[in-house]
Amino acid sequence: MDIERTPAARWANANIMRNAVVFMAVVMAGVVIKSLQEVITPLVVAIFMLLLIDAFSVGLQRRWPRFPEWLGLTLAVVLILAGFIFVVGVCAHYGKAFALQIAGLEPKLDLMLAQMTSAMQFPTLHIPDLSRGENPSSVLLRVFGAARGIVSRAVLVVIYLGFLLASRRAFGRKSARLFPDVGKLSQWQRMFQRVRTATDQYMALQTFKAAMIAVATGAITAGVGLPNAPFWAFLLFLAAYIPIVGGIAGTLVPTLVALAEFESPVRPLILLIALGGSIFLIDNVVMPKIQADRLNIDPVFVLLSLGFWGALFGLPGVFLSTPLTVMVIAVTAEIAGLRWLAILLSKEGELPDELLA
Repeated sequence: MDIERTPAARWANANIMRNAVVFMAVVMAGVVIKSLQEVITPLVVAIFMLLLIDAFSVGLQRRWPRFPEWLGLTLAVVLILAGFIFVVGVCAHYGKAFALQIAGLEPKLDLMLAQMTSAMQFPTLHIPDLSRGENPSSVLLRVFGAARGIVSRAVLVVIYLGFLLASRRAFGRKSARLFPDVGKLSQWQRMFQRVRTATDQYMALQTFKAAMIAVATGAITAGVGLPNAPFWAFLLFLAAYIPIVGGIAGTLVPTLVALAEFESPVRPLILLIALGGSIFLIDNVVMPKIQADRLNIDPVFVLLSLGFWGALFGLPGVFLSTPLTVMVIAVTAEIAGLRWLAILLSKEGELPDELLA
């Protein structure tokens, strides 16, 4: 018997070809997204905001069934838009001034680094040596310039969101016509529900965590006498949405500013210990106790997704890296040929029982 013509061999070959086609499609989609980043990124942000609006509206209906649907939707739109405009406004107003302030402190930080390395009998180091010769001030200005660049896209995001809201009621009819088969329609609805639920849970938990970190940051920075405590609280509130890296950067940046701001290293050291300890306790003690269902994502892929989505969508991709990965898991778990990817990305390699049936 020809081995290549056995059912098992034909299935294996078909599976390999399908995975190869999917891989090529993903690569081509990535190239297209990267080339059209200026247009697609605002659309991704608008879709994510629509999911939040939908989740908020459904939550209101579930908690108070007599609450008018139109009023719940209106309230959700107003709150989500107000939060978005507030974040964009703060980044636009304070971003450049803060970057210039940090850049003005660079000479003092450079002198302190040189003194510390000389005191430890190491070769004298300067800040440009740590950044491969590139001026860190220009790097920081580019980072905040990217944040300010969101302002120019904010109008496009709002326009996209308006059109998505206008066509929201037609989604159900379109999905029914796209999937006339009851089984496939049920699969589509289940996938959408998983995406919405996972996004809702993630944002609720992250916002609660970010609020706790912001309160702790405001109290600690004000306690040690570091200027602009409200802005530091807001900055760490945003940093809390960036997995792993956000907490580290959120601890180091104000500590470096404190080192340049104060003559004695005592207050910067207190700030480092108190802020780092608070973030550690919130991440590793408080959150696991209140988080009933942990996100089913492998920690390694949490870090990898940070770079992947950041490369595709820029700064918004960094903030949305985890929920976007959750969406990928929800979608691929429903497709038999791609279920291996959902298992690979998951934390324990486990999927709901109905998917494995």
